[in-house]
Amino acid sequence: MTQRKDIDAMRRKREIDGLVGALSEQAESVRLAAAEALGTVGDERALGPLERLKFSDPDAGVRRAASVAHARVAGRLADRKAAEGISRGP
Repeated sequence: MTQRKDIDAMRRKREIDGLVGALSEQAESVRLAAAEALGTVGDERALGPLERLKFSDPDAGVRRAASVAHARVAGRLADRKAAEGISRGP
């Protein structure tokens, strides 16, 4: 069972698989913290799990956190792709 302190450690170490796994924990506080951490880390592997969570979690706070995190990750990826396109030129 993952706990809140585990989420903080995984976020610092950028352990995406562990954070994604924590999205399935029973405690909504852990799921919420994992979603927020994934939004902070910004890894594209989190997009699918966050997309599912933002529509399916029974807790409104977790759904909201997953939605915000998903938007943050998607925004960062879009920014990176735009920057890559600019640096490559025509």
